[in-house]
Amino acid sequence: MSSILLSASSGSAGGFMAIFTPLYWIFGKCMGFLLDLLGNQYFLAIVIFTFVTRLLLLPLNVKQQKTMAKTTRLQPKIQKIQKKYPDPKDRAKANQEIQDLYAREGHNPMQMGCGPMLFQMVFLMGIIGIIYYPIQYVLGMSDFNEFSQQISDAIMPIYQSIAGEDAKIQYFQLNILENFNAYKDTLVTKFPELFTPEMCNSIEEYRQGMTLFGLDMTAIPHWKDGVIVLIPILCLVTSLGSSILSTIIQKKNNPAAAQQMGSMAIMMLMMPIFSFYISFQFPAAVGFYWIISNIVAILQQLYIFKQYPPRKTQARNMIDNTIERRSREENVKKIN
Repeated sequence: MSSILLSASSGSAGGFMAIFTPLYWIFGKCMGFLLDLLGNQYFLAIVIFTFVTRLLLLPLNVKQQKTMAKTTRLQPKIQKIQKKYPDPKDRAKANQEIQDLYAREGHNPMQMGCGPMLFQMVFLMGIIGIIYYPIQYVLGMSDFNEFSQQISDAIMPIYQSIAGEDAKIQYFQLNILENFNAYKDTLVTKFPELFTPEMCNSIEEYRQGMTLFGLDMTAIPHWKDGVIVLIPILCLVTSLGSSILSTIIQKKNNPAAAQQMGSMAIMMLMMPIFSFYISFQFPAAVGFYWIISNIVAILQQLYIFKQYPPRKTQARNMIDNTIERRSREENVKKIN
């Protein structure tokens, strides 16, 4: 996370963040298209982005739900094997029998893995790119990196006259957006090939779109700043809601795991608390994305649970397994 902060402060996706440059470019083009389509409605574009990616994730989440249901159905057989080999010395035999059981049932518990979470993290990195580096990737100033140090040197005296002599710029491109009226004359004079009249108009329009209900979403929330503190609070509430709902669904999917939920309670709270803390470190636009993402996640979890309830999914798995097993047996008979 510290590498993200350092790269964002420098104004360019350098160092570790450079590996995400192609992703930033793709997301920037998509965001630019949506902004043109929606009349510069920045936050509506973020909402659409989030819904689309969650829809892309839906098949993975459904598959994960089915795998979880199948694992639950096999739990009595797994427990029987474990009771058969109570001695820790026989653990290898128990593991082998469990693997054989999985093979017979055509089951791979690893399919419950981290695919959806990894996809969400990749998407989050893309969102961070277009929030932190909008001038470069959304507005298309491709030469920004080349002149970033000169631009920083040019605007630093102006920024320090506004924020204080010891002030340092955080989130460089967002800082340009936030103080563009103060920087504009200097930037146009010193970098006319970059800050053309067309580009200046684009920056000003984009800047207007970064205001939501009168709140400047390029700003970093602080308790002293009034209403904008709702962004971190809503991050906490929606993230907590998503975690609680996920835990309830896991209990219903796998009652045997309910005994372990006490030890998982702390883990369940970690992500909401983390998102609450981080949303005070990042521009409010990032927190807005997390809020929307959490709300969509809650709706998606409810949809999947309703469409694929545990008992119905387990029953369907049993039918599918029976059909598959008989098909294999028939194929063996034909070969013999």
